[in-house]
Amino acid sequence: MEPNALQSKPWRQRARRACDWVLQMFSADMPPWAFFLDFLIYPPLILLCVGLAVAEDAGFAVVPFAVLGLLGWSLAEYLIHRFAFHHAPLLQPVHLAHHAAPRDLHGTPTVVTVAAFYGLVYWPLRGALPPDAAAAVMAGVLTGYLAYVALHYVVHHHGSGGRVWLRRLIRLHAVHHHDAAHNFGVTSPLWDWVFGTLARRGLPPT
Repeated sequence: MEPNALQSKPWRQRARRACDWVLQMFSADMPPWAFFLDFLIYPPLILLCVGLAVAEDAGFAVVPFAVLGLLGWSLAEYLIHRFAFHHAPLLQPVHLAHHAAPRDLHGTPTVVTVAAFYGLVYWPLRGALPPDAAAAVMAGVLTGYLAYVALHYVVHHHGSGGRVWLRRLIRLHAVHHHDAAHNFGVTSPLWDWVFGTLARRGLPPT
């Protein structure tokens, strides 16, 4: 075998492993490291946004913008779940796989969500608001998203225990898995109540 072939073989193996790593990240059945990557990436991003929000001594003046971001995410969570996850051709099969096997690790790759938040949320906000206000809104949005990912995992992997508010969210989401026309909010039933899709009944007996 020629020396060049011997030298190129390890590079091919590394390239193949890198491709497999990327494909795993974008697969419907995510490996644990890819699924839990959100919990490693988003806390520093939230802290970065908080730092940018208070960097100009804005103080509590930016708090309403952070609350607006949280509220904005909760609405986006509802709309994405109701219309994209249940009707968009590219997303519906993955979400239906989650309905069929709710304890499996299904999710959106971290690299996709980070890029979407930056390009579709933060960049437009920078053009519409002062930098500190834009960063505060973004801190609220990212906090809401991380809460969504965490609560959705807890809802499916930690039974029906916990505090009253958590047990209520678990029951509401369990209804959604048996009646996909209701209860699209995971972190809050607010928008289900607003849009008339809230269903408290219909949960099968345990």
